[in-house]
Amino acid sequence: MEFGVRTQKRMLRRALAVSATLLVVAASVACTTPAPKPTPTPTAIFASEDEALAAATDTYEKYTAAFDEANSRGGSDMSSLESYVTPEHLADLNQPGRLEENGWHTSGVSTFHVVGLDSVLDDGALVELGLNLCRDISEVRVLSADGTDVTPADRLNVLPLTVHFVSHETSPERLIVSEIESWLDNPAC
Repeated sequence: MEFGVRTQKRMLRRALAVSATLLVVAASVACTTPAPKPTPTPTAIFASEDEALAAATDTYEKYTAAFDEANSRGGSDMSSLESYVTPEHLADLNQPGRLEENGWHTSGVSTFHVVGLDSVLDDGALVELGLNLCRDISEVRVLSADGTDVTPADRLNVLPLTVHFVSHETSPERLIVSEIESWLDNPAC
C-alpha cells in the first residue's frame, strides 16, 4: 500500500507541476499583447533650416535672373519663369503690366540679399517657406521703345520683400515661388 501512496503522491506532484507550468504559460500569453507595429515618423525634406534657406536662395536667384531677362524684352512673355514659380504665380506674372502697356523694357540686373527666414514648415511631404529679403533694383533702368530712360526718379531702389516658396509637386526638395509680397513697414533694408 505504501507503494500505491508513493505513486499517488508522485502523480499528484507531477499533475501540480504540469498545471503550474500550464498556468504560467497561459498567464504569460494572455498578459502579453503583441508589440505594435512601428509607424514611420515623417522625415523632414531638408536636414536643417540652413539647407532650406540655401534651396530657397538658389531658386530666387534663378527666378530673379529670368525675371530681369523677361523684363528686358518688355515683360510680355514670362514663360522663362515657369520652372521657378507655381502656375498661379505665373498667371499673375503674365497679367499685362506697366512695361507691356507702355511698350517699355528694362536694362540692367537686380540683386538681393537675404535678411532671414520668415517661416518654415517642413512636414516631410511638403515645404512652405517664407524668405525675407531686400531686392536692389538700383542698376535696373526702365527704357521707352526709343531707348529713353523713363525710370521714375522717386522709385524705391531697394525693395523689402517676403518671398513665399512651396515644394514642387513632383520633387518636394525643389522649392518654387508661390507669392511675393512687400513688407514696407520693416526698415531692415
